[in-house]
Amino acid sequence: MQHNFGDLEVVISGGFTEEEHAQSTNLRRNVDCLKSSHEEADTRMVLHAVHTTAHNVVVMTRDNDVVLLLIYHFAKMKCSYLWVMSGTARDTKYIPVHDICRKLMPDQVSHLLAFHAITGCDSTSELASITKVEAWKAFSGTNCDLLGRLGQSPLEEDVLSNVEKFVVKLYKVDSSITCSNNARSYLFGAVRKPEFLPPTTDALRLHIKRCNYQVCVWEIAHIPKPSLPRLQDCGWIVQREQVVPRSITLDPIPKTCPEIVVCSVVCHCKGHCNTKNCSCRKANVSCIKLCTPCKRSCLNSGDTQ
Repeated sequence: MQHNFGDLEVVISGGFTEEEHAQSTNLRRNVDCLKSSHEEADTRMVLHAVHTTAHNVVVMTRDNDVVLLLIYHFAKMKCSYLWVMSGTARDTKYIPVHDICRKLMPDQVSHLLAFHAITGCDSTSELASITKVEAWKAFSGTNCDLLGRLGQSPLEEDVLSNVEKFVVKLYKVDSSITCSNNARSYLFGAVRKPEFLPPTTDALRLHIKRCNYQVCVWEIAHIPKPSLPRLQDCGWIVQREQVVPRSITLDPIPKTCPEIVVCSVVCHCKGHCNTKNCSCRKANVSCIKLCTPCKRSCLNSGDTQ
């Protein structure tokens, strides 16, 4: 480096022509531990924070992902106090990571990155109609443990099932329901829009695979040259040299039902569904079991027409 920084030591890694190059203004400083293959600046910041010997550390970022990464990796750091400087020049805020770590339960810290990925981050989608605040209320006790081992490769079947159970719980269905497909059936007709339903089990499992990859990247951010699984094995596909999420693996409509008619009409009649006031009768379709509360006295079912 040609700049004169005085007594201030500046260490830089990333952004060079050579991907793994790192450099310090202190020529006696060994920076081999910072020569990394990380693609994201988020994880590089964590790598620097883990290896610094300073007692007090301030990380400047506006990215929430970095804040959560620092909380997760704080126990590995040598510093006693860690702040995140965020906000604007007029409204600067300092987030005390060390205090947050003391207030969170150990299980919450251990599974924090899994929670963030599942509920939506920069690289994974959020869950329909589920906010971070609502999800956090369920993020404790046994529910928290359901996210255990997410981020390991290969992704085991029991981990997939447990994470699916966690997502289903967020939709506040009957406690006996653990499958997302069953949760969709349970809530069908009770939500205002189909988009508010839980994802299908097929789509959710692809989402979990993508989250598993992201958590894997985050959890080993302290390792300069990590070994990562193939993106194509983790819910993504490569199209025209771009990586895009794979939405489903199953046919939208089963091949065994080529003439199936998909109808989102569900009535909520309190009468007998025998007039055009019934949305199902008006659409010329029979009422189904999900129509409530008409099912006890319905005159528009397949058996009565």
